[in-house]
Amino acid sequence: MPSINRVTLLYGVGIVLGVAATAYFGFQLLEDLSPATTSLLLLLGFVGFALAGLGVEAETLDTVLYALAAGSYLVFVGYTLAAFELGDGAAFLLLAGSSGLFIALGYLAHEGRLALERRYVRIGLVIVSLLGVFLVAVDVTGAQPTHDEAFEESVEIPAQGDAVRLGTITVENGFLLPREAEIPRYSVCIYPGRDVAPLRYEPRSTRFLLSGGESWTTEVVLDGRIFYDDGERREPFADVDSLSVERADDCPADTEEPTLVVTSQPRPTPV
Repeated sequence: MPSINRVTLLYGVGIVLGVAATAYFGFQLLEDLSPATTSLLLLLGFVGFALAGLGVEAETLDTVLYALAAGSYLVFVGYTLAAFELGDGAAFLLLAGSSGLFIALGYLAHEGRLALERRYVRIGLVIVSLLGVFLVAVDVTGAQPTHDEAFEESVEIPAQGDAVRLGTITVENGFLLPREAEIPRYSVCIYPGRDVAPLRYEPRSTRFLLSGGESWTTEVVLDGRIFYDDGERREPFADVDSLSVERADDCPADTEEPTLVVTSQPRPTPV
């Protein structure tokens, strides 16, 4: 069995864990940041590790830093493709451009032209760090998406198989960078009877990406089958043509008239 160089093993484990940490940083750790900010931070990580590799004189350590730079760039590409709907053309250009970048860097390294004075390396690292801090500071102080509700005052009981439109939700991103927005999950208590039913959205999406200054509107819909049983109106709604719509934090024990009470709290347990 061939022996394993312990230095290479330790460096290899460090590289794997470093790339894993970068991936976790991009995909999990900073979910509240704009995807554009996270993507740029990953790209800055690539530049930072590459500069550090140029400035290190210790044998083999420069290779480790280049490997971390390459890993950061791969995470940047993967995150960018996952976070943004680039389309086939833009995705191809990103991948092809990235391939050309690393081939060019490999050629420069082979020709001995990939070198930089240490003072320029230090200046570059300071610039990269300041840019990263600036991006995070701008992002965390920026506005988060807001949503506005507009529910109907009353709705008609639909024909069997149809849905009831209860209102609309408009989500707006007032920040200059893209943000991921999420709409609360609504449920409704139906009176008489206090039946509990989930609401859905049309289009059916609860988490999506909004560009800077963009807004998005979705309809809040109730499945009309809740009012029917075996093709006939359920007894509580046999003589009911319309129901009023109310918005509340919690569903009351009862109402004075046929009502749909919309809540974004966890679905209550029927009584």
